Parts: sequence; structure tokens; C-alpha cells
Amino acid sequence: MTINRCHHHGFTVSDLDRSVAFYRDLLGLELVRISPRRNLPEYDHILGYENVALTVGLLRHPADEFLLELIQYENPQGTTRDLQNAFVGASHLAFEVSDVQQIYDKLIAAGFGAINPPIDIERDGSVVARAVYALDPDGISIELFQEFGDVVNS
Repeated sequence: MTINRCHHHGFTVSDLDRSVAFYRDLLGLELVRISPRRNLPEYDHILGYENVALTVGLLRHPADEFLLELIQYENPQGTTRDLQNAFVGASHLAFEVSDVQQIYDKLIAAGFGAINPPIDIERDGSVVARAVYALDPDGISIELFQEFGDVVNS
């Protein structure tokens, strides 16, 4: 048995329309579909709740097979938890971009935050990347990463 590929990454969000707008309009992902999921016994079984009611927004980058799944729970009601990066179970999604500063400026102008401004990443005296952790509408960390060299092997 082997894993074939990563199919999608999911985030639970408080307002699906607001989150879809963020990822679509500001980061350039394409909306595949929005679909309600209600009264489906398999969801009760998979998720471990009774009478699950949720709405799923599915997005993808036009040049990638990877999918981003945004889920707004209605039953059970979604609740907020601390999302600090050092907390066990915290998650982030990293997007490779062509210009970190440009996207950072666009997000800040649209009223979204970041942990700190972009910074250069150095390995062995050379700048290999520029990165920033931006925050989506629910405060979920989204890494924006501009690669200049071979970061994986640096």
C-alpha cells in the first residue's frame, strides 16, 4: 500500500463566502464548486457527529491538481480555537509565488494581516527564498514563498 498523491488540504472556516473570496480574488485560486452536505449518513459516520450539516467550497490553482477544501460547519456549529503556529495540530498551507512582496502588499491593502513582513531566507551566505506568513480571514497561517534557489537541498 502506498499513497498515490496529496489530493486536497482542508480548513474549517467561519464564513465560507468570505474565505472563498479571499482565496479566489486575492490569491488567484479557481472555484471548482460550492456544495451543501446535509442528511448524509456517510458524513455522520466519517466525521463522528450526528446529523452533520456543512457546506464545502472546493478551489484549485489553474496549473495544479491540488485542491483546497474550505468547510463551514452548521451542525455541529463550528467553533474557534487558538491557531498559533506553535500549537500542536496547527496547520498552514504554503503557496509558491513569483513575487512575495507584491502579494503581501495586496493582502495588507485589502485589510488582511501577517505575522511579520516578508523576509529573505539565507543558506550558506546566499538568499535562496523570500517568505511571509500571511493570515486568511479566520487567522489561519498561509505561507507565501518565493524561491530563488534550491531551497529543499539547502
